[in-house]
Amino acid sequence: MSYYDAKARKAKQMLTKRGQIGQIARSVTTGGGPSDPSGGTVTTTRYPVRLVVFPIEIDRVDGTNIQSGDFRVICSTADVEIKLSDRIECSEGTLNIKDLGRFAPDGTIIFYDMVATG
Repeated sequence: MSYYDAKARKAKQMLTKRGQIGQIARSVTTGGGPSDPSGGTVTTTRYPVRLVVFPIEIDRVDGTNIQSGDFRVICSTADVEIKLSDRIECSEGTLNIKDLGRFAPDGTIIFYDMVATG
C-alpha cells in the first residue's frame, strides 16, 4: 500500500467515524455595477459535505499563515470543487477557508485537508 493510499484510507475512516454533516456555502453576486446603485443580488448555494473539524495542531502554527485559533478541516469532496472564496458551515459556526489543502495524488481530488478560521 502506498503512502497516498494509506493517507486516503485514514481520511475516509476519520470522516466515517467522527464526521459531521456540514455545508460548503458559495455566494455569487449578479447585477450591480457602475450604473446599478443596488450593488446587485447575492445568491448563496449550499453543498452538503461530511467533515471533521478540530483545532489546528500547535506545531503547524507559524503566526503568519496559520494562527492559534485556526481549525483543521478534513472534508469529503462536494458536488462542486471547493474554492477559497467558499465558506464552511458546521458545528463550530461559519468558517472562512485559508488553505484548501487538496489531496489529489493522481489529479483527482480525494479529500480536502483545509485550514480555516472562525
